[in-house]
This record gives sequence, structure tokens and C-alpha cells, in this order.
Amino acid sequence: MKNHQLIKAWENKQTTLNGWLSMPEAFSAEIMAHQGFDSLTIDMQHGINDYLKAVDMLRAINTTSTTTMVRVPWLDPAHVMKILDAGVDGIICPMINNKEEAQKLVEYSYYPPMGKRSFGPIRAKYVFEGNYAQIANNSILIVAMIETKEALDNLDDILSVDGIDAVYIGPADLSFNLGYEPKFDQEEAFVFEKIIHILKTAKKYNKYAGIHNASVEYALKMKALGFDFVTVGSDANFMIKAANEVFSAFHNKNKEEKSSY
Repeated sequence: MKNHQLIKAWENKQTTLNGWLSMPEAFSAEIMAHQGFDSLTIDMQHGINDYLKAVDMLRAINTTSTTTMVRVPWLDPAHVMKILDAGVDGIICPMINNKEEAQKLVEYSYYPPMGKRSFGPIRAKYVFEGNYAQIANNSILIVAMIETKEALDNLDDILSVDGIDAVYIGPADLSFNLGYEPKFDQEEAFVFEKIIHILKTAKKYNKYAGIHNASVEYALKMKALGFDFVTVGSDANFMIKAANEVFSAFHNKNKEEKSSY
């Protein structure tokens, strides 16, 4: 078993809660880290985060014991290797569609002999305890996103690749690619069937599985089904929701006061 905090929890049948960071702010990342999430994922695909901001956010998160994850922008060796050198505990890679792409993700993520990652852990060597060259391959978590029809067609091939630790379902893209509205918390029978299929196939290959959710209620449903990790919302969504609640409550209060005159 890999020496990874999340995998240890999953092996003990614990579903972990992942937080999502879309905003490029170290302070908001630090606040999120202090709320008790098991892991936090910095989104460099759709989030407004570049490399320098991501490093600042990693430093902020590292003031806690929260596991650090990054969703890289794409399957690109420059993106994958550089953010691993920054000292993250794991990466999530979008749009892994076939065995060849899964193998490339492994090649970019691991040092030889398992992969072809270039050695230059500029920050990672200070973040991880021990000789990073010796422990890296056994200490990082590699997660492939399954979110297209092509990925579904090639699911067994993708999951057969050694070095892929887990899969992560992007319900919006999965729904979109199957001809439905792109959304989280999907209840459409056909899409939901595919979500369950991904989960069961991952378990068949002894891989872990996670999914993005819009609500706690749906995330709890996914937990009950056997998902190993779940994400609920994001920092931006939390801010929007809280601001809307205050705005609505304030103006509703004002309406009540005016109507009593």
C-alpha cells in the first residue's frame, strides 16, 4: 500500500471529504485548510489559478495537515511535472480517455523506472520527509478523471494501468458528453447508471473512486454507495451561497419592516 494519508483512510473504509479551490488566494486556501477538510484540490484547469498562485496556496495549506491536491490543466508533462516539483501530495488529471493517455499520465508522474519524470523537486524536497528521489513514487497520489464517452468505452483498459491510483468523476462533462445537461448531482437515470458503472469497475480493479458534488445530500448518497472520496462545492460557491443568503435575508427583513408601517 502506498504511504499516502488518503489511501490509508480509504483502506480503513473511511470516505474522505475533499475541498475545491477555484480562487487564486493563499488566504482563502488557508481558511479552507483550517476547516477540517481531509484534502484540498487547487483547480488549475477551470479555476483562476496559475503556477505561482498555486505555490502560495500550497504553502498556506501546509500550515495544516490537510492533504494537498492539484487538478492540472491537461495531460501535459510540463504541467504535471512542474506542479509535482512544487510539493503536492497528488494530482488529478482531466479528460483521460484511453489506455495510452493513462500510461502517459503515469510516465509524467513517476520517476524511473516506473515513469519518465524529470528530477528537480524544487520545493517537494523540503515538503516531504526523507529522500524525495527514493520516496516520491510511493508517496504521491495519481487520479485520472473519467468524464467522456470514450473513457467509458475504454474504462477497463484505463483502470488496468499500473500507477493510476484512483478515478474521479466529473459529472458535468460526463453528462454533457452523453447528451445531457452538464450538471452535478445527476439524477438522470442513464447518466447515473454510468456513474455506478465507473464506481463498480474501479473497485473491480482495486482502484479508488471519487466524485464531484453540488450538495452535501448528494455527497452523502455517493458515500453510501461506496465512493472513497467526495467533493462538495468550492470556495467560490461557498462565498456566493453565503453572500446570497445574507443579501436575501436582509432584503426580506426590510420588506417585512416596510409592510408593518
